[in-house]
Amino acid sequence: MIEQAERRSRSRALIFYLLAGTLLLSTILAADRQGDPVRLIPWYLMTILIALNLTDLPFRLRSGRLAMLMNDENTREHRRTSFQAGFWAAIVSGTLATGVAAIYPLSGLLTARVVITAALVAALVSFAVQERSATP
Repeated sequence: MIEQAERRSRSRALIFYLLAGTLLLSTILAADRQGDPVRLIPWYLMTILIALNLTDLPFRLRSGRLAMLMNDENTREHRRTSFQAGFWAAIVSGTLATGVAAIYPLSGLLTARVVITAALVAALVSFAVQERSATP
C-alpha cells in the first residue's frame, strides 16, 4: 500500500509539472483573445480544476487507507509551502504587471490572467518539486 501511494505521488508530481506547462502555454497562446470570453472558457475551467487539485478536496472526497497515505502530514506541508510560493508569485507578477501597465497599457483581463497563471504555476511546480524530492 505504501509503495502504491509513493507511485501515485510521483505520478501526481509529473501531472502537476505537465499542468503547469499546459497552463502557461495556454495563457501565452490566448493572450490575443482578451475580448472573447467564450474562447477563454477552457482556460477558466483549467484554472478552477488546477486550483481544486492543489487543495486536499480530492482526498476528502475519497475514503480509504490509500487516500490517507497520499494526504499525510508531509503532503499537507508541501501543499502549505506551495500555497506560499503561489502567493509570492502573485504578488511579484502583480507588481511587475503594474510597472508594465505604467509604460504599456494592459487590459484588466490580461493582467488578471497573468497573475492567476503565475500563482498557479508557482504552486504546481513547488508542490511537484517537493513531492519528487520526498519520494525515492
